[in-house]
Amino acid sequence: MRMNEPENPIGSGVELDLVPVACAMCGGSETKPRPVFEGYDYEYRTCDNRFRFVACSDCGHVYLSPRVRMEDIDRIYPRDYVVRVTEIEYPAFAPFRWLKLNVLDRGWNKKVIANLRPESRVLDIGAGFGGNLTYLAGLAPFPLQLSANDLKFEPEARSFLVDRGVTLIEGPVEEVQCEERFDAIICQQVIEHVVDPRRLVRWISDHLAPGGVVYLETPDLHGLSRYIFKNHWLALHTPRHFHLFSRKALTACVRGCDLEIAFHGAIVEASHWPGSLRIKLGMEPHAPRSTGWLYSLLSYDNFFTKCVSCMIDLSAIMLGLSTVSQALIARKPATAA
Repeated sequence: MRMNEPENPIGSGVELDLVPVACAMCGGSETKPRPVFEGYDYEYRTCDNRFRFVACSDCGHVYLSPRVRMEDIDRIYPRDYVVRVTEIEYPAFAPFRWLKLNVLDRGWNKKVIANLRPESRVLDIGAGFGGNLTYLAGLAPFPLQLSANDLKFEPEARSFLVDRGVTLIEGPVEEVQCEERFDAIICQQVIEHVVDPRRLVRWISDHLAPGGVVYLETPDLHGLSRYIFKNHWLALHTPRHFHLFSRKALTACVRGCDLEIAFHGAIVEASHWPGSLRIKLGMEPHAPRSTGWLYSLLSYDNFFTKCVSCMIDLSAIMLGLSTVSQALIARKPATAA
């Protein structure tokens, strides 16, 4: 299928060298991948390149190819890059901040905590400021030993986490030499960013204690909004997302690393609806509400927009449909060596 070639809407003046890659899931190199999505860096406008997501002709996995060279990876993560944290998506005192923390997030956190005990070791991969990690620790009725991983911790994040007794692990986690075995690992919206997802999940499996659990969260290739926004779907996050997982592909990846799936389903992600609409309408995705009335309506913290977005996702879940993100909890067998 040949897609239309729209005019470049970015105009950054930067063209990065791109390299074609093979499918990381099956290793097939003699494939003829089928284009699925095409587009630009609509969110941060770091470069003028046109990117393409393709489906592997051997296993069907969808991935970005060609993509930026690894030596240029910092070019597509600007200094103002927004890591998804509750404080950004759900500002203080907003009703949906309470809903996010006490209803939507509490559910999966409780599933993880049910497998823990006093002084259990918990690692958050791609932790950022550690919001997920410290929230889970606050819900647990007993003390936990906390560790946080990220490529690099900014000074503010480092200070915040160290002051709370969190052990920091810097660098690509799949390359980290670590003797520790964890009782729980959180990997939230990370696996789609890495070069080799199987290597990441294998590292997680190898570093879980017997009976330990992992919480994985990533965009769902077949999310309802994908069919509405297509090339302007916020979940593409071009060019920072290297992979888009179907539930089938994520299941195969996890089971292939000797983990047993305990839960796999859709979750509510209210912010992707206004974000995708902004991109579809050619608006600046991160512009403040003060930019204009339409920006105010499609703001991430607009009460009405949040209500509508949450209701759409909740309705989709009740109807058995996929939303923009999927969540998976898997366990390492208690008999594992």
